[in-house]
Amino acid sequence: MRMPFTEFITNGDLKFIIAFIVFSAVAIYNFTKKIQVRNKTENQSLIKYYNSKINSAAFWILISSLLSLLLGLIHSFYFIGKAGGIAPNLIFQGVSYILITPVLGVCLFMICKIFKGIMNLKISKT
Repeated sequence: MRMPFTEFITNGDLKFIIAFIVFSAVAIYNFTKKIQVRNKTENQSLIKYYNSKINSAAFWILISSLLSLLLGLIHSFYFIGKAGGIAPNLIFQGVSYILITPVLGVCLFMICKIFKGIMNLKISKT
């Protein structure tokens, strides 16, 4: 039994999902700008600039996903300690919810890295 994608997205921590959307928008914006200047050899410095912006967005997505994982674990263990113990099925469900945002962040990180590399391959061939 798999978790539906909409439930996967909506169960993530909202503040990190919003941060992912913002950083992903920055990466997409710089990728579209990079596509617009890709065929001109005098724009190689602009392409490097856009690649650095995409790299920065990817870095902050990865750091945010790591932070969401750590904060989720701290939050879960705090309430487990307050309760004095907890049923194993609730622990596993809590851990699965903790991992939603980092998994999404790593996926977005990989997409940003693909955005960075796509036009670089075409530029080096021409």
